[in-house]
Amino acid sequence: MNNVSQFNSKETIQAKACEWIAAIDRGLSAEESAALQEWMAANPSHQKMLFEMARLWDDMSVMHALQGLVTYQPHKTPRRVNKWLAAAAVLAVSVTGALSWNMLSAIEPTETVASVTQESATEIGEQKTVLLADGSKVFLNTDTQIRVNFYPGFRQIELLKGEAHFDVAHDPARPFTVFAGENAVTAVGTAFNMEFTRDNAFELVVTEGKVRVSQQSVSDSTTTAERNRAPLPIELEGVMVFAGEQALVKESVSARTALTQSEIAQSLAWQDGQIVFTGQQLNKALDEISRYTQVKFVIDDDRIIDTRIAGYFRVGDINGLLAALENSFDIQSYQDAEQNIHLHRADSSI
Repeated sequence: MNNVSQFNSKETIQAKACEWIAAIDRGLSAEESAALQEWMAANPSHQKMLFEMARLWDDMSVMHALQGLVTYQPHKTPRRVNKWLAAAAVLAVSVTGALSWNMLSAIEPTETVASVTQESATEIGEQKTVLLADGSKVFLNTDTQIRVNFYPGFRQIELLKGEAHFDVAHDPARPFTVFAGENAVTAVGTAFNMEFTRDNAFELVVTEGKVRVSQQSVSDSTTTAERNRAPLPIELEGVMVFAGEQALVKESVSARTALTQSEIAQSLAWQDGQIVFTGQQLNKALDEISRYTQVKFVIDDDRIIDTRIAGYFRVGDINGLLAALENSFDIQSYQDAEQNIHLHRADSSI
């Protein structure tokens, strides 16, 4: 059974308003114009939401077109109809101080509507913290890219590649959803880490609070109108992941694993510029190290592939890594003309 949470009244109005804005943008037919007038007349909040959504639109011509459509009057009083039409005409040119506050609030939203779009990325070997408009913090690991879109009713972030830790500002009225591949993680106020692994799968570690994982995606080709069509739904059958738990997410959520405080600290050690290995095979360890450097590693000796690596290594400290491999694991190295680093056992004839 695939149950989806129902939008509340405000969200339903917002979704319909977005559909009307998209229709205004392409041009209304006579029938659509009449239907829009009827919809606006049905409830004063309908018109208010239309203006809110128009403010988020990329093209200001939509706002001008909408202002020209404001011809209805919810109260059947001739005097107030004249005031309404006069206010609409004035607004089409400029809003002046002669309008009363009550008159202005009937035309414009009473709250300032903020639509924030930003993109942030790091190069290979670079890390940085990004402060979002809502007060949330995102710590980007090496070779990571995110895209942020904030709307009145929801906060949307896309993890396009790499790894990021999200410290979410508490705002129950605006769900915070991070899309990665074909899945999404939604939180209200919490902290969690997401890392792309392979084939659009990502590893999730929740460090505070709880999150809901659901199967959702945001296509690069999705238009602003489609993204505004409705707030992001949270599937009732999504999987809850709690603080101290780890899960691999792809088409479904793997069995959740409870982590110790030490294990959580190790998984987040990259935020302190460290990589921690606790018995990983050499090739896996080198894959992780390669995320932070342009240097390529080549294993020339099959006998060292299964070598288990343990220890703390500084991000980008290749010399320190090679010294540790030689001193602790009897693995030597040399660099070829293309700057690739070759690894082999000390007693190898290579």
